[in-house]
Amino acid sequence: MTTVRFPPSPTGHLHLGSARTALFNYLFAKANNGKIVFRWEDTDKERSETKYETEILEGLKWLGMDFEKESTQIYRQTNNMDFHANQLEKLWESGKVFPCFTSKEELDALRQKAQKERTNFVFWSPFRDVSRSELKAKMDAGESFVWRLKVSKNQEITFEDLIRGTVVVNSNTIGDFVVARSDGSVLYLLANVLDDMQQEISHVIRGEDHISNTPKQILLCKSIDTSVPVFGHIPLVLDEKGKKLSKRNVQPDVCVLISDFQKAGFIPAGVINGLAFLGWNPKTTDEIFSLESLESVFDLKKVNPAAAKYDYEKMKWFNAQWMRKIPTAKLIEYYNEYADANYKELTHSKAFNEAKEKAKTLDEFTTEFEYLIKDPGIDVTKLAHEKMQITSVLAKTMLFEVRTMLEKIEEKNFNRTFIREEAVKVIKRLGCKNGHFLWPFRVALSNSEKSSGPFEIAEVIEKNETISRITRAIENV
Repeated sequence: MTTVRFPPSPTGHLHLGSARTALFNYLFAKANNGKIVFRWEDTDKERSETKYETEILEGLKWLGMDFEKESTQIYRQTNNMDFHANQLEKLWESGKVFPCFTSKEELDALRQKAQKERTNFVFWSPFRDVSRSELKAKMDAGESFVWRLKVSKNQEITFEDLIRGTVVVNSNTIGDFVVARSDGSVLYLLANVLDDMQQEISHVIRGEDHISNTPKQILLCKSIDTSVPVFGHIPLVLDEKGKKLSKRNVQPDVCVLISDFQKAGFIPAGVINGLAFLGWNPKTTDEIFSLESLESVFDLKKVNPAAAKYDYEKMKWFNAQWMRKIPTAKLIEYYNEYADANYKELTHSKAFNEAKEKAKTLDEFTTEFEYLIKDPGIDVTKLAHEKMQITSVLAKTMLFEVRTMLEKIEEKNFNRTFIREEAVKVIKRLGCKNGHFLWPFRVALSNSEKSSGPFEIAEVIEKNETISRITRAIENV
């Protein structure tokens, strides 16, 4: 049975890299009719906080991955500490781990020596071959120690990575590594292996930054005589400077945390689509995928082993595509959950349908609503345009023509298509440039140099309001 796990540590916010790992595990399980195990790796008691647990679960649920519902069981690593200690004792009894009394100062000196000699630091403990009775005596005497795995020298460790293919590491590059503290509390490497064994994890899909741990964990699997899971290491996400993506190293308005996306007015489908394309590609020209459609096409073999470059503008592009794709009623629902008090409970479908053609996030809807729903006022200086050779006098003349044209259109025909057709006739009759007629028309309605077109705005705000705004502009020029 294919069983994956997602084991976040509740010591910080939900980062897009973690969310992508959760997504790839989720999709892999769905694609293989497998199970999902959710596990809190909460042994860092000082940094673990309930607020992070809430944020992580709610963030994943917002994205569409309800791990509380989808997981066969939710575990806590801290609830498994007795099992960890018991297994550590068995490893000690079988001679596979040993107490190492080498001090931190001695290790630092060896590290510095290797650095001066420009060699890799690999530690083979002088206590690895000391008799059990001698080691026990030192322990009983209260000498400080850590537990290390006794690693066989010059041993080749090979595994088939689902993304990177065959990986071979020699144990001479690893040495005897620490697996637990003297009080019996096991460290990440061993705790992870023991939990995976107990929870029958068949596939471990995680970030590339864990790939150096994999040979060590394979050695641990063999030491405790459990099957080695299949590994797949997802490429890192890099920022525009080619460094590992971090909240600290990006512009303040660039979203990195899932909560950032929520605050910026992204919708879940847009974020999911963007996360999927961070390293994965369907090998087709298709780019728009819902979570459900990803379940049917996702394949880890289509994950590029090279680092994924984070493109925030592309994330906004995905979001814009989804805002245009989903039903207007659903978009209104999203906006009303997101909006501030000024725009709560909006149901103006015409305004939403128009705004979504320009906005990339729900936050940008507010800019569009400043003229599609609210009265934007008028700054008559914007009516003139030097490059298009539109003076205030010419703008006023054109606005008279616009108003006359609009007054002749019946209410039943007051839509963008009919208004555009009438405008073409007037422009032809006047023998003027399109811009001379359309620029003051648009600015009079939106009070903005960047907005939807005048025909679209007029349709949304309807005839009376359109003529009222045109008249106000004429009177104030």
